[in-house]
Amino acid sequence: MLFVTIKRPLPTRFFLVLAVFFILVAGALGLRLFGDRVVLGGSLTTSEVERDIPVAGRLQPMRKVETPQKAVALTFDISWGETIPPLVLDVLKAYGIKGTFFLSGPWVNRQPAFVQAIKADGHQIESHGHAHINLSQYPAERIAEEIRKSDAAISQVAGVKAKYIRPPNGDYNDTVIETAAAAGYTVITWGTDSLDWKNPGVDVITKRVLDRAQNGDVILLHASDTCKQTHLALPAIIQGLRDRGFALLTLDELVATGKK
Repeated sequence: MLFVTIKRPLPTRFFLVLAVFFILVAGALGLRLFGDRVVLGGSLTTSEVERDIPVAGRLQPMRKVETPQKAVALTFDISWGETIPPLVLDVLKAYGIKGTFFLSGPWVNRQPAFVQAIKADGHQIESHGHAHINLSQYPAERIAEEIRKSDAAISQVAGVKAKYIRPPNGDYNDTVIETAAAAGYTVITWGTDSLDWKNPGVDVITKRVLDRAQNGDVILLHASDTCKQTHLALPAIIQGLRDRGFALLTLDELVATGKK
């Protein structure tokens, strides 16, 4: 007896269900892998994850200043570029604001003229380390070397002794904090992250800062060339903070208000 197998095409509905399944799996995997890197339609997704989350039982960096004064500090990280730094400086000068700049060692060595301009405008200069690496992944000896390299660059080019260090990516652990302290540094991250490094849109950056700023906050911004919207958001941020009664101080000035 012969058996004849007739191949029938799978129904279209089957393929639709299969396609939806793969889309859902891909979406879940993408959120898990990329987390806070996802930006849609110029606004931050609700899956956004803060990069700097306190963990119980470990040493903590400085994030803000306990102060009775309604004041904040605008701080800027620079690791690369020569286009955005002068634009940020121009806005700060136009509004009469003194900020605090955390500079990486290689950028200081490559851009001495910009470093001198930051100093000449009366801004505070601090350390952003040397190589842009996650320091918590390295032993104390390498961390100390990274601190020494940036310290030497800043001292030589700017003629100042930095006392605060913001580790690249805000990454730290007990070893980072202890090693920095042994070198005479206080590790500092931020109280409010503008997320300007995501380039999510000027309005998004501005709203985030104005919605989250609190007394004594250290506000994280950037002046590297990859952050193309910071200088455009700055005027509204500055005016908005002033309208809310905040004084905009350097980090040293903000720390001093907490000692009174």
